[in-house]
Amino acid sequence: MAIKPLSDKVLLKPIKTPETTKGGIIIPETAHTEAGSAQEGEVLAVGNGRLQMDGSVIPLIAKKGDRVVYIDYGGTEVNVEGEDCLILQEAAILAILES
Repeated sequence: MAIKPLSDKVLLKPIKTPETTKGGIIIPETAHTEAGSAQEGEVLAVGNGRLQMDGSVIPLIAKKGDRVVYIDYGGTEVNVEGEDCLILQEAAILAILES
């Protein structure tokens, strides 16, 4: 099943963070899921763009394959081909990680 996000929505796959730090400190599960905390994910698909009042469309900045940091709120959880994913507005993306 393929999912195509609409307008300014982005489909992304959350990237699980390590459960221990490099120094060996164990990070509890609750630290990963606090509301409003920043998360990382990979963009799987993007919508056509943000519709303006005059009918024009502004393309999204995020592209398929980008690794991003996003705020973990307001997204809708969906299951795509057995994988847990999120659909959220592009405005919830804080940054694109560049290598």
